[in-house]
Amino acid sequence: MRVLFTYMGAPTEPDEIEDFIFRFLYDVRYHIGLNVPGAKAIIKGIAKARARQVRGHYKVIGGKSPLVEYMMEIAGAVSEKTGHEVRLGMCYSRPLLEELNWDFDLVFPLYHVYSSSTTERCLAKIRELFGEKPYVREWWDNAKFIRWVQRNIKTGLEDSGFEEPYVILSVHSLPKRVIDEGDPYERTHRKLAERVMKAFDLPWEIAFQSKFGRGQWLGPEVPEVLERLKSEGVSEVLVYPLSFIVENIETLYELDVEYGEVAERLGLRYKRAGLNHRDPLLSEAVAEVIENAVNEN
Repeated sequence: MRVLFTYMGAPTEPDEIEDFIFRFLYDVRYHIGLNVPGAKAIIKGIAKARARQVRGHYKVIGGKSPLVEYMMEIAGAVSEKTGHEVRLGMCYSRPLLEELNWDFDLVFPLYHVYSSSTTERCLAKIRELFGEKPYVREWWDNAKFIRWVQRNIKTGLEDSGFEEPYVILSVHSLPKRVIDEGDPYERTHRKLAERVMKAFDLPWEIAFQSKFGRGQWLGPEVPEVLERLKSEGVSEVLVYPLSFIVENIETLYELDVEYGEVAERLGLRYKRAGLNHRDPLLSEAVAEVIENAVNEN
């Protein structure tokens, strides 16, 4: 069995930042209202300007994102557990799907929660390039995955030394219109959050991060919640990035640096729980979902 892990990707070196942004924006150009003549040139300009803005962010975390490298590590661990050949194919960064010369049997999106704006974009690209293939739609409700999330939060709480922590489960935001059109993303994350937090007798809530572009997006954003919690007398906040399975620019820079500075300005004790992708529970969860999919097919 040959299994393809897929995801949107992330820049694997500093020179790829602009190309990554361009590929992402150009692929979803109809979603940002650029279905016009000259769209490619317009988006190239947007990508260049955006790259100038975020290059400094990447520099803070080492010049590139570790996302692809870490997902390769998960692929290796899952391959070892299952005996299946597992490779990566990314939509917008190397290793690119269009450069993949490999006949795979099953597509496994590394988005544990399905969304038309993430999972479906990857699946659509795969259909365009390779035709219809069996795939796993989502896998957030796997019991081992739930335990992995809980273990990450527990470790974060232990490392924090907090006595009265308030937990924020941070979810990558989406345009509100996507949810209004029926996308299950927000609803599913709330189900996941409920399952995860049953293990903790702590106050908690969901907040959103990574808004990009115009229009109404899901909220409230994490900084808004930090402001409110401060006004309510909360002094200790643990944040966990519920949308992700490996560290990336949005955890290492946005949550750690940007929001960390907000918390410091407010006088909050702030800790971000890490994503331990090397914990065997994660690769066991993925392996279990793959085996179930193989048996179903």
